[in-house]
Amino acid sequence: MKKAIAFNIAIFILVIVAVIWMMTDNSGLSLTASKIQALRYFTVDSNILMGISAAFMAVAQIQVVKGRRKSISTALYVLKLASTVAVAITMLVTVFYLGFVITTGFFSLFCHSNFIMHLAVPVLSIVVFVLYEKTSSISLKHNLFSYIPLVLYGIYYAIATFSHMKNGVVEKGYDWYQFFKFGTKSVLLVYPFFAGFVFLLSYVLWKLNRTGKGTQAQA
Repeated sequence: MKKAIAFNIAIFILVIVAVIWMMTDNSGLSLTASKIQALRYFTVDSNILMGISAAFMAVAQIQVVKGRRKSISTALYVLKLASTVAVAITMLVTVFYLGFVITTGFFSLFCHSNFIMHLAVPVLSIVVFVLYEKTSSISLKHNLFSYIPLVLYGIYYAIATFSHMKNGVVEKGYDWYQFFKFGTKSVLLVYPFFAGFVFLLSYVLWKLNRTGKGTQAQA
């Protein structure tokens, strides 16, 4: 459990550094924004969620080690699963989609704070959840909670794009992930794709978490 604590503390610190870095960065890199505007990106939102869940988990794990509590609650593991899925989506979409459509080039998405949020935090989050936070308390039905971050963001993104659309074309600067690049019909492909993608990713992470030895007894 001590390794899990170290990972979670590291994730929490990295998220704080990355968010502050982005909000104060004036480099003009793609998919970055200063101050509060940075929150419009799922990358930033998913990392903040991960930072919060990592902090809560680290505190709970420390309490278990010190004998102040017997085990970690199922709710906290469900939150950790959902946040891990969120940052994993951030990483995979960046590597397999955004890196090829962004005008500034693939590696521009891994510079400065983007390196932390697009790669470092997602990788560390997956490693700690799969290897060091094994639990039998979360069941397959808990995977549905992994949809919450994406659904909320999907609603926000749809409002932002459709409210800045003229003649079927989204105004420049409001379709930052280029999901409406081929018009409004793209929604019929993008949203169902992510719905299936989230389920698959959540299931894989849940399955990997339950695989192998070292499963901890939970409340």
